[in-house]
Amino acid sequence: MILLQAEHISKAYGIETILQDISLQVQTGERVGLVGVNGAGKSTLMKILAGELSCDSGTIRKPKDVTIGYLAQDSGLESERTIWEELLSVFAHLQEEERELRRLEALMGDEQVLADEKRYRQIAESYAQLSEAFREHGGYSYEASIRGVLSGLRFSALDVDTPIHTLSGGQKTRLALGKLLLQSPDLLLLDEPTNYLDIETLSWLEQYLLGYKGAVLVVSHDRYFLDKLVTVIYEIERAKATRYVGNYSQYLEQKAAQIEQAQQQYERQQEEIARLEDFIARNIARASTTRRAQSRRKLLDKMERLEKPMTQTKAAHFRFAIARASGNDVLKVEQLRIGYPDHPLAQNISFTIEREERVALVGPNGIGK
Repeated sequence: MILLQAEHISKAYGIETILQDISLQVQTGERVGLVGVNGAGKSTLMKILAGELSCDSGTIRKPKDVTIGYLAQDSGLESERTIWEELLSVFAHLQEEERELRRLEALMGDEQVLADEKRYRQIAESYAQLSEAFREHGGYSYEASIRGVLSGLRFSALDVDTPIHTLSGGQKTRLALGKLLLQSPDLLLLDEPTNYLDIETLSWLEQYLLGYKGAVLVVSHDRYFLDKLVTVIYEIERAKATRYVGNYSQYLEQKAAQIEQAQQQYERQQEEIARLEDFIARNIARASTTRRAQSRRKLLDKMERLEKPMTQTKAAHFRFAIARASGNDVLKVEQLRIGYPDHPLAQNISFTIEREERVALVGPNGIGK
């Protein structure tokens, strides 16, 4: 089943074309990656698919009963509620069903209802139906689901009664992601969801999305994340989209093969053009061969010229020159204490960095990196 289909989407800002004739689709259960260089139009396309931005031309199609959840890049959750209250609001419908179950239970224990066999049977049947629906919708596990998401996104150490407006920007972004996961829409549109995630949280998100019942369309620059998660790649390049089946590494292999094939076709055509032009130049003025030369010219005029393949996109290059080499000891830290006056983050930190070393600083969010 196709959950979302975009057909011939175009978008421009002034004279600059961002997207041109973009078509893509997401089917039930698919994990789709959307890739491209910065400024290629990925976030613009995601906003159009989510209904937050209009396109200049084209059509977005989705079944009426399909639900879509969208997480914009660096979109933090803003709320006056506490963490627990905000996430619990996702399950307001289950809380209402739970209150109705308690009401029916009270009625079934009422003496007047017990004395009326017909009424009791009607209430008991309503209770059984509602109880089954409540169970199927996760009514007995939604609080555990909230705790699981909070733990996976590393909120365990934080009091769930903490007001959201007191959280950092990164925490608000993670909480927005958590709320969206709990809402469990049929299709998740995630724009750079790995921002502000440490290694452990990223690993948890990978596993969560792999087991997610709905479909996922994700924008990410993290090739390892895409390798583990997606099975389809759409690349936006020069305002157009190309579909590849496979993960990110397989997409790179397919694209390299396509470029090589296109380059070979281009070179063969250039050789043919040169051969025809040479024949025309040598024979057009001779009476005995002018007809053949004219025939070659018509052939050349009708030929559909191939564009030269773009073998690689432009990239920035940096070079840091040094006046002289440093000593062997570049940085030495002894017994460092970091944090705030009433809240130390870490202490007794000692390390040395030597010349030509490449050092990674890792650890969970909020630990003081």
